[in-house]
Formats: sequence, C-alpha cells, structure tokens
Amino acid sequence: MKLLDIGWNKSIEDNYQKLEIENVLLGRVIFHSGKQYKIITTTGELIANISSSVINSIKNKSELPSVGDWVCLQKIDEFRPYNIVKIIPRINKLSRKAAGDKSEEQIIASNIDIVFIITSVDDDFNIRRLERYLAMSNQINSKQIIIINKIDKCNNLEKYIKETEQNFQNTSIISISAKEGKNIQNVIKHIEKGKTIILLGSSGVGKSTLINQILGYSRQKVGNIREKDSKGRHITTNRELIILPKGGILIDNPGLREIQLWSSEEGIIKTFQDIDELSRQCRFKDCIHDSEPGCAIKQAVESRQLSQERLDNYKKLLREQEYLDQRRNTYERKKKDRKLGKLYRQGKIIRKYKGND
Repeated sequence: MKLLDIGWNKSIEDNYQKLEIENVLLGRVIFHSGKQYKIITTTGELIANISSSVINSIKNKSELPSVGDWVCLQKIDEFRPYNIVKIIPRINKLSRKAAGDKSEEQIIASNIDIVFIITSVDDDFNIRRLERYLAMSNQINSKQIIIINKIDKCNNLEKYIKETEQNFQNTSIISISAKEGKNIQNVIKHIEKGKTIILLGSSGVGKSTLINQILGYSRQKVGNIREKDSKGRHITTNRELIILPKGGILIDNPGLREIQLWSSEEGIIKTFQDIDELSRQCRFKDCIHDSEPGCAIKQAVESRQLSQERLDNYKKLLREQEYLDQRRNTYERKKKDRKLGKLYRQGKIIRKYKGND
C-alpha cells in the first residue's frame, strides 16, 4: 500500500515538509478510543499512543488527533507501541459544537474531499436538517452529494426529489435503495482512489448498509428502525476510516441527532446562496429583510420565488452562529483570565518564599 492509496496528496506533503521532522513513520488515524489510536501506514495497521510532547503542546481538545488526521510516529523500543510525536496540519476539518453547555469544538473528521449527506424517504426526511448538514460541510472546501435512501419503501419519490432539487440547486442528488442495492453504482462512480469521503446522516438512514453495498460484503453492523417512533438505533458508535479495496477512503460516522454548527458563517452563506444573491438587490445595504421598503427577499417570498420556511431557517442559523460566537469569545476570555490568575497566584507564592529566604 502506498501513501497515495490512503489519501496522501500535495497539500498534505507541503504541510509535512513545514514540520521539518525526520526519522518518522507516516500514518493516518483510522480509529481512536481514549488515548489509544489505530493508525494505517504503508506497512499495515498499528496501535499508537500520544506522546507527552503532543499533549503538552495542545491548547484545546480539538487539537488532539482525530479520524482522518495524518500523524508522525516514532518507536521507543520493540516492547512498547509507537508514539504520535507530531500531527501534520489539517487541510480541513468537519466540526460542530460539542454537546453540552461549554462552547467547545468537536472534530468529526479531517482531511475530507467529499461529503455524502444521507437522508431517507421516511420520518427522517427534513429539508431544514439537510440545510444544517450543507452549512456544516460547505464550511470546508469539499464536494457535497445528497443521497436519498430507502426508495424501495416510497410511492411518491418524485415529490422528495423535487423538493430537494428546489432547495439545493447546485448540489448533486442521488436516490438509492441501499438495502436492495438499487442505484449503488451512481454512488460508487463518485468514489476515487485516494479521495476521502465522510458519510453524514441521522441514525437509521442506512449509512452502514450503504458501506456494505460499496464493499460488496457485510462489514458494518446494521439495525432496524424502531416502529413506535420511526427513530434509528445507534448501531455505529465510533468514527472509523475504511480503506476500500478498489480505491477510495470512507469515514463511517455515528448518527448525528444534534447538529449545532461551529464557525460556519461562510458555510451558511454558501448553502443559502440564492438568498445571499437576492439580498444584494435590496434597496438598503443594511436591510434585515423584515419590513424595509424595497426588500428583494421580501418580494421573492411574496411571489413564492422563495419559501418563508427557507428564509426563516437562514435567519435562524445566522442567529445561532452569532450567539455561539459571542459565547465562544466569552468562554475564551474567561479561560484566559483563569490562566492569568493562576500565574499571578504562583508568582505571589514564589515571591513569598523568596522573601522568607
């Protein structure tokens, strides 16, 4: 296996050269649990730990190695596992706000070329949720493809496709039945050797079933939808990078039930490009698209060129992003103040001991 087979490219090479490090083994993170990582290299898979130097150099959890990251490894001796001594700077990273009250970033995966956004023609289908997925993935320089699954269970597929096309005119859309293997070749043709693809979607939309169809055998566990609420079960519990035998790299991802964006303003603008272009036609540059005269967006809604629901979600995502930015700035400021306070107290103790001497 060559480095190119597992996603190595010129951008990664350039970032690696800037590290100016020698005598290391290069590898890519395919799985991790706690502080232990499974790495794929040109000679196969191995287990590695994070070196103390890496742990001491990071400022936030998001700087720890994630699935998709390229790392530099060194062997201490033959009795202990490899150590991750350097993380090669990422080309991009797909991230969201971590669950909970803290304003922290959670890396989903890194160094991604293509995003498969998977939904299904059942209770999971939701245009507003798809807009969130697009806003998240549009933040990085990658190609997005919407995959509509479970068409074997649908009698009005045209309705779902039409609604998706109307809202995402510049995004490729593929309809499939992963269970029956229908139209899977339309997905496979987007998989290229050395390109990394991540699968995003709620639990139960068929991500694992699709991966099994692409591989040609049952590798990933699959589950059934709960009948009482049509919700999917969390069968995939960890992110994992899979090297395809015929080329290409897939990152399987647990179902996302909570999609809070992280630093995604540019992604929001790209996702709602139609609204952004309309806003430039408003009479006033500071138009908030509510009751101002000469508002091109308001006129588009009245003429049904633009749906009110799409406009409302656009405004909602921007408000969420603004609120998150404010919280993040407050969190970082408090974190800095705590650090300065700790240094001040340490300095005070040192001065006290010196005074006693």
